[in-house]
Amino acid sequence: MNTRHRVGFTLVELLVVIAIIGILIALLLPAVQAAREAARRTQCTNHLKQIGLALQNYHDTYQTFPHGTRWPLQAPNWRVVILPYLEQTALYDQLDISYQSTAGFISGTYTGKNAVLAGLAIDGYSCPSNPNPKNAANTTRTYNNTQLGQLIDYVGIGGAVPDPGGRTNICVLTSRYGGNYWCENGMLFPNGWVKMRDVRDGTSNTLIVGEQSGVVGTYDIRASYYGGWTGFTSPLRPAAMAAPNDGGDYWGAGTTAIRYAINTSILLGGASETYNSNTILNSFHPGGAQGLLVDGSVHFLSETMDMSTLLRLGAKDDNQVVGPW
Repeated sequence: MNTRHRVGFTLVELLVVIAIIGILIALLLPAVQAAREAARRTQCTNHLKQIGLALQNYHDTYQTFPHGTRWPLQAPNWRVVILPYLEQTALYDQLDISYQSTAGFISGTYTGKNAVLAGLAIDGYSCPSNPNPKNAANTTRTYNNTQLGQLIDYVGIGGAVPDPGGRTNICVLTSRYGGNYWCENGMLFPNGWVKMRDVRDGTSNTLIVGEQSGVVGTYDIRASYYGGWTGFTSPLRPAAMAAPNDGGDYWGAGTTAIRYAINTSILLGGASETYNSNTILNSFHPGGAQGLLVDGSVHFLSETMDMSTLLRLGAKDDNQVVGPW
């Protein structure tokens, strides 16, 4: 009598195999995602390191760090003037960075020689962990960027408020939408220049650039009003605005004075618009954002960092001990 042997799987066995494969994929996927994020974060770190080298080389050339941002609004901020030190000499040589017209606001930034900035995106100014567009026109919070200037993921540190050293003449409260504190106790502030010797708190204890590649709630509020390259609406330094305190209506791009915790997720005064003075350091990296110190080192700044420590890192000369962080 011939016996026919069964070949293949039963339906139950097949379902069990599929279930096991699904479980293995579910276990593997977070590890793959974590590895991808680690790679993106490493690339983001490298971008900041290159920016740090560019700032150091700029200082070696001019014996000062660049201005953070400057009057008038069409003038270039620090992100433009360090381009030759980021292997972007060809781009820099095309630009007219002397443009000083106050007519038409942005007319000097994306016209003539500077039209090359329209729609341009430099990889070194973007964090790969950020899913938001590098160039975006007007959105809920991205105003006056019809020329698609780059929304840059790294912001200059103009100081910290309140001043950790207790000085009252170093920051000024201006009236623009909820109150903006413009300060000059940091490294990159409006209409001012800082030398290495001015960093009295030490180059390893002072931030010069912070990551700003995340969102505030659901809003993209990178300090890139009119795109990421533009200037400031007053010819005065913050301390000059503070004495007397004129409460003027000032705004600009490219810098922030630290006022709020990292990854703050609600809209607050001075941090709710791209042209505000206290825009938030944030990222899509889990748990914090990265910061570049004056000495060129890059550190991960935890969103749970003590606020007094963060403020002290933002000020260059408050004579306060930073402490462990």
